[in-house]
Amino acid sequence: MERNKIIALGDSIIKGVILNIEESGKMHYALSDHNIVDQVAAGLHLEVVNLGKMGCTIESGENILDRHLSNIHDAKYALLCYGGNDSDYNWRSIALSPRCEHYPKTPITLFEKTYRRIIDKVRQAGLIPLVMSLPPMDADKYYQFLTGVFSDEEKRNISRWLKGGSDAIYAGHELYNDAVKRVASAADVQMIDVSNAFHDTQKYLCVDGIHPNKAGQEKIAKTIARAIV
Repeated sequence: MERNKIIALGDSIIKGVILNIEESGKMHYALSDHNIVDQVAAGLHLEVVNLGKMGCTIESGENILDRHLSNIHDAKYALLCYGGNDSDYNWRSIALSPRCEHYPKTPITLFEKTYRRIIDKVRQAGLIPLVMSLPPMDADKYYQFLTGVFSDEEKRNISRWLKGGSDAIYAGHELYNDAVKRVASAADVQMIDVSNAFHDTQKYLCVDGIHPNKAGQEKIAKTIARAIV
């Protein structure tokens, strides 16, 4: 039986979430009507099952995979994208307690171990795993966006914890992106590098600095399609 299906597992990047701005200036997250995975599937004439979930970390991603393992054997590829949420912090806790120790949502050693396990499960199910690197982020934009809901004092607390700027956010993002590359290399899995898919973050990212807009999703989709072919 010819397998012509791609399973997508990951966070809001995979799900196709974008940040819309209304005329009133109000912002809300919504699903793109032609997300990254849909574009890849259409270009390669594949069926698609998108199991992406906004806010998904590597551990919750493994739980989603486990629930669907018995139903994915007819697929050819599994596109995996994790790390963005794992590298993030509980900013409310930081805003309230800037002098305390704070850690990413998923410790990096646990992140790598769990990612390897997901790859193994996908392979055991007979699928070809494709690991996607993290899309680039605009740390300054993200910092402005995430602090927008905090009071002035809380903003100062976050800035104090970050030691004044957004460099630490960008460094943390790159740390997990490097971890993704290590996992792919160690597991001998094709790693699709979308990190350098676009250099103009103003053009390809939403105002939150982390979600690709429609143009960004199209750019990433083309990168993935070329890599699979």
